[in-house]
Amino acid sequence: MNESKEILGLRVDCLSAKEAMMRAMRFMENVPVDTIEILTMDALLSLSGHEAWTGNPAVPGLILPGDPEILDAADVQDEKTKKEIRNRTFLKMFLKYLQKNRRKVFLLAADEEDMDSLTDALERMNRRLVITGQALTGSAEGREEKVVNEINGTDTECIISVIPSPYQEMFIGENRELLNAKLWLGCGAVMKEIRDDNAAGRFGRLLQKFMFRRRVERQQKKD
Repeated sequence: MNESKEILGLRVDCLSAKEAMMRAMRFMENVPVDTIEILTMDALLSLSGHEAWTGNPAVPGLILPGDPEILDAADVQDEKTKKEIRNRTFLKMFLKYLQKNRRKVFLLAADEEDMDSLTDALERMNRRLVITGQALTGSAEGREEKVVNEINGTDTECIISVIPSPYQEMFIGENRELLNAKLWLGCGAVMKEIRDDNAAGRFGRLLQKFMFRRRVERQQKKD
């Protein structure tokens, strides 16, 4: 399977974990930095129609669904791929690739809480990566330039970002050509779900499913 579908005005690549992994490995050999984002239902809702996405020349080269409901919205009935999405198969494969090949990784988050979520999720997934550094984008003026310099001051090959959307897409759009890394992996919403895998988190996901389905249904009626 290798299809791109438009959902709520955004292009989503409906690939198997193996196909996505092959793309990611090719990206790891290229410069300037290529981009992959794993988008959940919540992220799609927040990005739909946002200027950070529409008309942005740095929109990710690969946009993967982070929830099986996204495949349903795209009318893709592939149970194997849905199972891979539920099991986070691509993310696990890619992190294993980084670990096994000792590829150098930089961690990027908006604040301390998000950084703690990222490091906690990596520990839960039992991935001992080669971390060259970590930084917080924060909200201070001039902070983005400092973050780019921090990343470029290392031998980073892959940036793992949990910056929330749509700020992440704005950051990529403004700084992609300045970064020396090879791949930017945006996976904040997925890492948050891994951290919040409890009763409260599952209830929140039920609400997200309801809101997402309603939004997709309204969009389909308009079309």
